[in-house]
Amino acid sequence: MTVFLDDVRRWDGQSYGTYEATEAEILEFAERYDPQWFHTDPDRAADSIYGDLIASGWHTASMSMRLFVDGFLDETATLGAKGLDRLRWPTPVVPGDELTVHSTIEGIAEETDDYGVVRWGVETTANDGEKTVLAIEALVLVATA
Repeated sequence: MTVFLDDVRRWDGQSYGTYEATEAEILEFAERYDPQWFHTDPDRAADSIYGDLIASGWHTASMSMRLFVDGFLDETATLGAKGLDRLRWPTPVVPGDELTVHSTIEGIAEETDDYGVVRWGVETTANDGEKTVLAIEALVLVATA
């Protein structure tokens, strides 16, 4: 069943998914898109302020997006997004972290007869809520019925 704008509140306060951040994936993403040493050199990263290799924030956002799509957006009549009003990486993701995404609806505004904008607060946590690794406020376009 597709969820349209009038029904989208069913996703308010929901948590979905798990995604394991592996060292191999962290290295692969970083080498391709964000080749800074704390993302690509495990030995050097072990001696850094992080104490371990860390995922790029953009990788964290990508893993979170996958969870958000699988948990929420696949069943929603989305039409894309207008952007983000905030993006934070409070704590880095390290190899072995198990991620879960949580959503809250901060607001819904009807833009046209065809769609509205849902202001979604999305928080990704690791290891059963042990730490927050991503916090965003996304402006998602959702079709009306």
